[in-house]
Amino acid sequence: MRTRYTLINMVVNVGGQLMNQALLFISRMVFIHYLSAAYLGVNGLFTDVLGILNFAELGIGTAMIYSLYEPAAKNDEHRLAQLMNLYRLLYRIVAVVVLLVGLALMPFLGFFIKDSSGIEHLRLIYLMYVANSVCSYLLSYKNSIYLAYQKAYVRNLWAQLCDAVKTLLQIVLIVLTGNFILYLAVQFVMQFIPNIIVSVKADKEFPYLKECGELPEKEEFHGILRNIGAMSFHKLGTVIVRNTDSLLMSSFVGLLSVGIYSNYKLILSGINNLMDKFSNAFTGSLGNLGAIEDETRVYSIYRELDLLFFVIYAYWTAGLFALSNAFITLCFGAEYCFSTATVAVLVTEFYVSGQRKVNLLFREAKGLFWYDRYKPLLESVINLAASLLLVQKFGVAGILGGTVISTVTTCLWMEPYILMRYGIREDWQGKLKDYFVRYAERAAVVAVLAAVSYGWVRFCPAKNIGWFLVDGVLYTLLFGAVMVVLHRNAPEFDRLKGRVTAVLKRRKG
Repeated sequence: MRTRYTLINMVVNVGGQLMNQALLFISRMVFIHYLSAAYLGVNGLFTDVLGILNFAELGIGTAMIYSLYEPAAKNDEHRLAQLMNLYRLLYRIVAVVVLLVGLALMPFLGFFIKDSSGIEHLRLIYLMYVANSVCSYLLSYKNSIYLAYQKAYVRNLWAQLCDAVKTLLQIVLIVLTGNFILYLAVQFVMQFIPNIIVSVKADKEFPYLKECGELPEKEEFHGILRNIGAMSFHKLGTVIVRNTDSLLMSSFVGLLSVGIYSNYKLILSGINNLMDKFSNAFTGSLGNLGAIEDETRVYSIYRELDLLFFVIYAYWTAGLFALSNAFITLCFGAEYCFSTATVAVLVTEFYVSGQRKVNLLFREAKGLFWYDRYKPLLESVINLAASLLLVQKFGVAGILGGTVISTVTTCLWMEPYILMRYGIREDWQGKLKDYFVRYAERAAVVAVLAAVSYGWVRFCPAKNIGWFLVDGVLYTLLFGAVMVVLHRNAPEFDRLKGRVTAVLKRRKG
């Protein structure tokens, strides 16, 4: 049943994300054509500012979802209702905090923007971003009940459809009016629709949620607060590391660099969102797995997903290094490209962050939030210090390099250590050593693939979409051949192949 729910979630998540990502690229091309690069920079900057404000969420969602797995597996309706009541209360508090802090920051907007000339109604634009963030907390908590029951596809289906409609409306409005305010208004209105639909559906499907007005028992409440306390450190680290790049670029390099970066970020965010949808398909099933299965079984699944995620992120990393500038030139123009050195740092950051994903998935499934609670603080300090030091000499590449340095010096070794020692436990030292050996070997493979692919593209540059597609196909064939040769004898490769074969046979039958 876990495999079935995972596959359904994956099809809905990945299919919808692919559709919406295609629309987002069209939207970005229209945006650049009809609006100035300054508005592109403002869009990227305020998105990151609101990401920082969302620190107020403190990781409540992750901690609460973990708490829902066990009662959902046991179908304990009373306990689920208590937990959802607490979830609703906490998210309403978060909404108020985000609103107040967002309003308090408004007088200091000039501090974050080096040059705001050419941008009309800057404060109104900022307020619309704040309102969008605040309202996202009012009904979204009900999505979690479906995640706990491994049915995230219920919410995701509506979310993907509404995202598609939103993007289409935004494209039409920009073409007809060229008005950025209307663009944001559509975004604000459309975010309510999937949450309202899922809220009504959840009330009908889980009527016991409305019948109980109690909060969890004192002991469980304290346990949840402990997890939220630990997750708040993780949330702080994520906010500082992931949402300060645009602020630093805007302050030290200029809004134009933020606009250029936002195009690369559109590509990387598209892939990351796709991977988030892909990995979220496993979340409910892994939570169920961690709640009722032994550690040997958990580790076996871990090795399968570790290989799967490596192959996916390796494919994107080497491909992005070789082809991203060609793609941006074809879509937006050569003036929106970074140097090869900056792109190299950008894709390195993408790869090292992507290789964390499986460890984080299993950390959440096992509820291991407490053990590395101080790691994000160290990561944040290193990130800011390195970025501020390097930006003076290397500009955008220095800011991104600071993120790479902070990830490698903290997350790269701490997260697998915590998972192996406290989550897997059996022969954890041997398994941890194996992990680091695999990591080093895989990084070398990706570096060689990226260099070879880049050399080919430099030798035969993609001057039109046809040649770009040819380069993409040749790269894919090379990558696929290398992966099969390297992993054909790995036990986890055989298990993954067996799962795919079983699914295909089931579909034919």
